Amino acid sequence: MTKNAAAYEALRKDIVEGRLKPGLKINMSEIAKELGLSESPIREAIRRLESDGFVKFTPHVGAVVSKMDIREFVETYLIRIELEPLATRLAVPHITDKDIQFLLKKNQEMGVAIESKNHEKLGGLNKDFHLKIYSAAPYPYLFKLISDLWEKVERTQSVFAYVPERGIESVNEHSKIIKALENKKPILAEKLIKAQKNRTMAALEKYLKENE
Repeated sequence: MTKNAAAYEALRKDIVEGRLKPGLKINMSEIAKELGLSESPIREAIRRLESDGFVKFTPHVGAVVSKMDIREFVETYLIRIELEPLATRLAVPHITDKDIQFLLKKNQEMGVAIESKNHEKLGGLNKDFHLKIYSAAPYPYLFKLISDLWEKVERTQSVFAYVPERGIESVNEHSKIIKALENKKPILAEKLIKAQKNRTMAALEKYLKENE
């Protein structure tokens, strides 16, 4: 991996996971020092991030982490709130013991991350948890639709960094979801996923509106 690519991936990860929050000015010399690079690859990475919509240049300020588009976020989440519970219900008959062990492990890792206050790790673990469930349904097109929606608003993974209390709530919700999957209760699992998606959307939408 080139220095430019390494700088881009590092900065992008920090934005997606919520370490670099919307509206924050990016200090190039500070980041260059942290990454052990010169400012040149950082500058190039910022240009790429700007074209991706993660960063914008403000006159007399410099590079600033761009704010999320609330309308795009809400629209995408509303679609996810319909598709993900459906995928869960369809997945239940196909969930294996191995899947359950995977889900338990991811939820446990989320608990450890919360205890150590590594809230930035929660988004990725949460994504792994949910996509494992949906992938069990024998409907690849449905799974692709959901995966594409997760990628479209990738920065929603940072909800746990912005609203840390959602982490603890999510771990408890996941435990109930796992139990419903284990007991082969498709309707209950579907309802639990839908309720969780609604709560997460409300929490993140509130945060974004308060920090517009």
